[in-house]
Amino acid sequence: MKLKEVLGGIYVMITEEEENLITNHFSDGDYVSETQLSDREGVLADKLTHKGVLVATLRGYKTV
Repeated sequence: MKLKEVLGGIYVMITEEEENLITNHFSDGDYVSETQLSDREGVLADKLTHKGVLVATLRGYKTV
């Protein structure tokens, strides 16, 4: 488990699998659509959205 800072200086716990998803797909700051993610990665992105680490938009997911 790792700590990730979100808006407002709040820290949330994320798993290593979630951290790998962030480093592999969201390191450049662009939008990532659901079609670019596997089924498992889509579930992880949804969980990260609920935790406040990712934002879901019409263009796809983006880091906060």
